[in-house]
Parts: sequence; structure tokens; C-alpha cells
Amino acid sequence: MSRESAIRATFADIDAMDVDGFVGRLSEDVVFQFGNAEPVVGRSAVKEFVGQFFSTIKGLNHHIKNLWDVEDTTIVQIDVEYLRIDGHSVTVPNSDILTYDGDLVRDWRIYVDIAPLHAEV
Repeated sequence: MSRESAIRATFADIDAMDVDGFVGRLSEDVVFQFGNAEPVVGRSAVKEFVGQFFSTIKGLNHHIKNLWDVEDTTIVQIDVEYLRIDGHSVTVPNSDILTYDGDLVRDWRIYVDIAPLHAEV
């Protein structure tokens, strides 16, 4: 599977809110940082973190705009559409940097401001 196909499949798992499918694409000792939260280390810790985040939304959809590969790292430019619990939709720009160890992500940094997700409508 090409890197682009793997990235698209990973974001499809996220959009389906399939935590097990998502974390299956991560190395056992992955480092995962979402926005300005502290980095989370390890597949099981990421599973707990992401599962907790998913409980705060109804859904999400990643609209990939660009992908760049540099050796073992992929940079992804995305617009993320979040469906809030109250039914309103919010779209925010986002960039992810994923560093791979073989076919698994060993370091994932998400640069996003999710303040609009929690703003009053």
C-alpha cells in the first residue's frame, strides 16, 4: 500500500470513529500530540485519549487538501469538519506531521485550534 493510500485509510478509520482501526496503524511506542495537549505515549494511551475525544463529538470528516512525503515523514494539510453534540458543524484548518517506522506511525503531531468546536453558537 502506498503512503498516500495508508494515510487516506487511516483518516477513514478516524472519520468512522473506529478507535481500534486507528490505533492499529500506530507503533506500540507511538508519541501522539493533539493541538496544545501534552503528548501521549503508547498505543493504549492514545486509544484512551482518542476514545475520550470522540465521546465529545457526534462525528468528524477529514478533507485532505495536500500531502507531502519527506523520507519517513508525511505532512498532511486538512480541513477537519466536526459535528458537534448539539448538531452544529464546525470546520477548522489543520496540519498533521506523521513520522513512520515501516508501515506504522511512530510520531504523530496534530496542529489544530479546536476552540471553534467548543464555542457558543
